[in-house]
Amino acid sequence: MTDPAAGPESGPPWMRSKIEIVCERAIVEEVVAWLRERGVRGHTIVPHVSGAGRQGRRGADDASRVFENALIIAIAPRAIARAVLAESVERLRDFTAIVYLSDVEVARPDHF
Repeated sequence: MTDPAAGPESGPPWMRSKIEIVCERAIVEEVVAWLRERGVRGHTIVPHVSGAGRQGRRGADDASRVFENALIIAIAPRAIARAVLAESVERLRDFTAIVYLSDVEVARPDHF
């Protein structure tokens, strides 16, 4: 089966990019809408994630829930994922958020 997303930028037809975004729970719906605008077909949300980094510790154990983070995971063709990464710097600059990409192999590339 020929994959229309395959090409020099995307590698073999089963290769895609995984987009992972850790962000404030308050902006999850806005981030998901942005991903859809960029052509991302689906996503998974992990609603309570915690960790530590440059801005200190953030986690689900905060009683006020003000500082809760969520993880958004999506799979997309490499060109779309790279556009999301490039736009994220400006789009998310006023929020606590991190975006990273990794190459993944998928069993059903036509779903992404």
